[in-house]
Amino acid sequence: MKTARATAAGNPENQDRAAIIPFARRILLCVADGAGGRSGGTEAAELAVDFVRQRAAQMASPESCVKLLRDMDEAAMNAGETTCALAVASPQEVFGASVGDSGVWFIPRVGPLVDLTCHQQRKPCIGSGCAWPVPFRQEQPKGTLLLATNGLFKYTSLEKIVSVCRGEASERSAQDLLELVRYQSGAFPDDVTVVLLQLE
Repeated sequence: MKTARATAAGNPENQDRAAIIPFARRILLCVADGAGGRSGGTEAAELAVDFVRQRAAQMASPESCVKLLRDMDEAAMNAGETTCALAVASPQEVFGASVGDSGVWFIPRVGPLVDLTCHQQRKPCIGSGCAWPVPFRQEQPKGTLLLATNGLFKYTSLEKIVSVCRGEASERSAQDLLELVRYQSGAFPDDVTVVLLQLE
């Protein structure tokens, strides 16, 4: 399973964080986007990713992912607020959970994409003490898994994202996704982070 990731700052401080964690013939992917305009967003995003790293081996089902995010919500209450989307992938299935407006998309080799986080709650975020994680599962995935913060989803089209993700998951593909939202001036409208996984 090939992986790639890329990030770019659209704000003075990039508050996005991401992780790719192999374990037990699976890969755990995670993105977190610290709540902008509030103190502690960066710290909350870092805490979220560290939390996922520490408990990666415990992620055995969508329900375990939900529990992790609920525990994370409580642990981050004094740090600030952040989104968090995480996915555990194997050749047989993808499952996970999410809070906020970071997303997880599955783009099959043929056919329409599947927004695995389409039912997630945008607010309240991790760190509020009342976040509501929403689980998901996709069986027999063959294609590309995309995790991204809203700096990607908010500023370009579904069609352009899918076009890039139909190819091989590579550092070039990850960078091409960032380029979709870069202004002509070279700046970005927001922090943006993407993680790709090729599922065969």
